[in-house]
Amino acid sequence: MPGFASLVDQKRPVRLLTAALSSGNLPHAFLFTGLEGIGKKTAAMTFAMACNCFDLQGDSRAEKPESRLIEPCGRCRSCKKIISGNHPDIIWVRPSGEMIKVDQIRALCSKLVLKPYEASKRFAIITDAEKLNPEAGNTLLKTLEEPPEHTVFILTALQASNILPTIVSRCQQIRFNPIALPSIQTYIEKTHGLEPAMAYIIASMAGGSITCAESMTKSNWIEKRNWIIDEMEALPARPINLSLAFSEALSKNKEWLFTAFGIMKNWFRDIVVYQYAPDQIINKDLSEQIKTASKKTNVNSLTLKIKAIEKAERDIKYNSNLRLTLDSLIITLSKGY
Repeated sequence: MPGFASLVDQKRPVRLLTAALSSGNLPHAFLFTGLEGIGKKTAAMTFAMACNCFDLQGDSRAEKPESRLIEPCGRCRSCKKIISGNHPDIIWVRPSGEMIKVDQIRALCSKLVLKPYEASKRFAIITDAEKLNPEAGNTLLKTLEEPPEHTVFILTALQASNILPTIVSRCQQIRFNPIALPSIQTYIEKTHGLEPAMAYIIASMAGGSITCAESMTKSNWIEKRNWIIDEMEALPARPINLSLAFSEALSKNKEWLFTAFGIMKNWFRDIVVYQYAPDQIINKDLSEQIKTASKKTNVNSLTLKIKAIEKAERDIKYNSNLRLTLDSLIITLSKGY
């Protein structure tokens, strides 16, 4: 069940939201910022539940000290409706394709003109608010300037700088933290039953996001990692036509390409690191393979390879020719250590 206790490594955001609940003086708009997959949407849902939970409304808020975690019950009719996504006064606005369009915000504003159907506090939760197109952003701004009664806005975004400053200035900002590697590792071990070494690798690659770690766990990520490392290790001994078959295979899955780049960089990093601190490698399950590779390591060569991967990442982000960029990278990686 969504709840403040389910948010990992988010003590400050939970403290701020709990304090707002305890005081009863809610801002008319919040902006939750931080990486994808660290709990912003869960926090928004939990806060909406807590503000409308029948059990909490039956208690005296004055009796709840700010230090106490105020959790919605999850059992009352209001909580169940919010969890299922069927509460008429909890309105979610998500990107339609690549953008949040002005028609979506106009439709939201039309609903907010009416009184809430049953909630004591109506919530308009706009996820990925950095994707508001200019017209949508300006339309939302007008509503934030004169917010409807009994309504709280929650916007989520990667960072405030991607949103109109005039919108940001009308929101109470709460920054959510990347989740610590040990917390992700523990979560993966308990939730999916992975061995500690495998959970550590996934947690290391997840970039502070439980959602990313979940996705990696469910997508046979370890098998894909092994394939990439085996391909890279085989490159120096291959003829050019077989080497370029690797870049062709990579080009067919652009969505996974940047994850592949991360695997490559971590592999070369581990080869260097093993010489100085073998306990600090990421791919711990491949320690013997890394040990063998480290014996023939030329640090300068590995540094050039890592820089070549970083250059390919930048070039692809700026829409360079995908296949040509990958071919050039694979040729560089084909050179021996």
